[in-house]
Amino acid sequence: MESSCHSSQENKPKIIAVMPAFNEAKYIGTIALEARQYVDEVIIVDDGSTDQTAHVARLAGATVIRHQENMGYGASIQDLLAEAKRRDFDVLVLLDADSQHNPNEIPGLIRPITAEGFDFVIGSREQERANIPAYRHIGQRAIAYFSRILSGEKLYDSESGFRAFSRKAITLLELKENGMAISAETIAKAAQSGLKITERPISIRYTADGSTLNPLVHGIEVLGRIIAMISERRPLFFFGLGGSIGIALGFLTGIRVVSMTSTSGVMPVGTALLAILLIIVGTLSVFTGIILNVLVKR
Repeated sequence: MESSCHSSQENKPKIIAVMPAFNEAKYIGTIALEARQYVDEVIIVDDGSTDQTAHVARLAGATVIRHQENMGYGASIQDLLAEAKRRDFDVLVLLDADSQHNPNEIPGLIRPITAEGFDFVIGSREQERANIPAYRHIGQRAIAYFSRILSGEKLYDSESGFRAFSRKAITLLELKENGMAISAETIAKAAQSGLKITERPISIRYTADGSTLNPLVHGIEVLGRIIAMISERRPLFFFGLGGSIGIALGFLTGIRVVSMTSTSGVMPVGTALLAILLIIVGTLSVFTGIILNVLVKR
């Protein structure tokens, strides 16, 4: 009997929960205590908080890494992953410290890793669509669309902060984004590394004081960075698509010039110059994409 109990303890995966936190003293203690029911250790990055976030987290039994100033969500994630790499674990769970995520859902989130062979699991808010404000839902869909272009992975919720990673995933992922776009970068890097990615449904709870970021500013910032990453990692798609649109518009404008000239007998010089400019710029853009794509592959 003792041997069987000892064996089951040996086979039990070691789990770490990590959380970035900025001025979350109100929620961090509860979230850390709830998470500790399912994990072996909770690690928190206090990202320059001006309240008692670090103190409350320590009281709740969490290991705290302290930033002297606010460095951003992405920088906090990088430090959490770096700290995790120094530890012996099987599964790492990432969740927000502002009470949006329910720690009681950790067992369901990690099951694809412990039982199904996946490396990276994203908590999807798709089933909670009715509880998500319309402006947030629109923003999430727009960001998910561009994240799909970036990574090639068809995922519903690319921005969800409730995630689980295998040891293999944490070992392979090298992230650079300091802002919120690190969520999309993680998916792109995971896909590039050949990791097995999936989604699992989670619940979500939005509170009036749950986020320190303006949703519109956050969305524009993330979308801008994702588009920039697309231009860096998929230059043929980015510049080729833009160039092709420019060339097409140039030819359409040129057709209009020919039509106006044949009708009136006078060539609209300004429109003709615009057509030429669109074709030239479009062609240059396509060739730029081809050249950069060769360099990226090398």
